[in-house]
Amino acid sequence: MNPMNFPCLRDSKICAGLPPEIFRQVLVELVVEEAPMALALLEESGAVILDNREYKKLPADLGATEPAHLLLDMVRPDWRVSLLGAAASGEFHAQELRIDQPGGAARWFSCSGIPLVTEDEGCVKTKSCHYLLLVISDISALRQEQERARLAALRVLLAEEEHAEVLRESLSAALYRLEGPLNVMRSAIGMLKSREPALCGALSAALAEGHAHLEELRQLIPLDTREAIAPVNLNAVLRDVLDVCTARMLANGVTVNWQPAPALPAILGRPLQLHSLFKALVDNAIDALSQRGWKTRDISLTTRLKEDCAEVLIDDRGPGVPAGLRLKAFEPFFTTRNNQQHLGTGLSRALQAAIEHGGALELRDAPGGGCRALVELPLGKIAGQNETDAQGDKA
Repeated sequence: MNPMNFPCLRDSKICAGLPPEIFRQVLVELVVEEAPMALALLEESGAVILDNREYKKLPADLGATEPAHLLLDMVRPDWRVSLLGAAASGEFHAQELRIDQPGGAARWFSCSGIPLVTEDEGCVKTKSCHYLLLVISDISALRQEQERARLAALRVLLAEEEHAEVLRESLSAALYRLEGPLNVMRSAIGMLKSREPALCGALSAALAEGHAHLEELRQLIPLDTREAIAPVNLNAVLRDVLDVCTARMLANGVTVNWQPAPALPAILGRPLQLHSLFKALVDNAIDALSQRGWKTRDISLTTRLKEDCAEVLIDDRGPGVPAGLRLKAFEPFFTTRNNQQHLGTGLSRALQAAIEHGGALELRDAPGGGCRALVELPLGKIAGQNETDAQGDKA
């Protein structure tokens, strides 16, 4: 509707000549048409009988013939009965929805639905007419900005967690190796005690000093703080990991085939630890594909439900991992890459996280060639939760 089609809105003399009810109708229609949010009025059959300019943009934007039906199915699957039927059970307000578009950015909408009951002349006298007014606000710009801030914070947290975990493993390994020579020195002191008391005294002093230094080094190991256990949406975790790794994938020409299972049940776990687990696996896949001269640079990410477990499959089309090295690959500091940036701790940390969640991680051959990392996580309680709960009850 074009405001210029209504000269009465610009000329008070013409307005004065219009019946008040017609002028009010024109004003209402103009306000509806020019509203900054999308509006749709649905009749009892579900058909949209009135909409505005913003609503008319949605079919092309969302790829849906009737956007109102798409959004209502997401908010209230039984909307035809609960919102439009004779037994309508109320309204809803500011329900936020995220719609992921293939090959495009996600869109966020805030939706409100208000059931209306009238007794117009067109209605059967013994029956009221039921309508639903749907108000749709596009909040994509706001949510995208919030999402960018959240992902930036997540990158920092993951980097700090990775740094702390590498430091823990490195210092623990160094302490273990340094204790070996000290143990040999202790044995030598025992053998020389009767023959060389002066030498034994010097060695004992050196041994005590060595143990003191080891204890000081042990105090530098970062504390392994535990997150609270909470329901975790694995699809959301993997989507976050892909967003965090997007820059690396683009820089290395890696493409991703993302196949999330619909309605995957939540698992109980520690969100940041699960983010770290899957980021380590995705980073490992990117590294495998980033070798000079490697042409096929594809990663496939799939989630699926298998009995009482959620499975995550990360397939890359890289050179793969030989069968004889698949267990050794999980050892700390093992790496096949001659690069100081790769300490060889990623897979060991990922395995530890999977085990702590009561799950498993293994490497296999990918169906299309390359390596498959298969993670299985139970839908029930994670490992150690029963013991922790029991201790909490005793306290």
